Amino acid sequence: MTTDHPQDESNIRAARAHSNRSIARRNLLGVADSLAENFCAIIGDGTFVPTRAAYLKLFKQGFDAPKISLTYERIPDRIDISSDASQASEQGHWIATDANNKTAFTGTYAAMWQHTPEGWKLRSELYITLAHH
Repeated sequence: MTTDHPQDESNIRAARAHSNRSIARRNLLGVADSLAENFCAIIGDGTFVPTRAAYLKLFKQGFDAPKISLTYERIPDRIDISSDASQASEQGHWIATDANNKTAFTGTYAAMWQHTPEGWKLRSELYITLAHH
């Protein structure tokens, strides 16, 4: 693990910011931009989401119901790049807000990024819900 890769860290932070903006704008293609083809996740309630398509389907369901869906923002607290710059670890916290912009849930997350020919892509994420507001 090293921090000798400031451009890689900057690129990951930019990809995360783009993903957050895409969620806020209900832009499914923008959300998809940061996900590797073999992406998987465990979301805040412990549900395993086995594929990129399944993850995007959850976002689409939320985007199609804006009056009841949540908006998520992930805030990176730490990013570590592997010594060969092939993968990275992101740790941070997240906030879910409702349609009235009130905080509904908060928690922490960990993400694994992979460097691909298309740039940094999310390979996996683990979300943990710590508070219901």
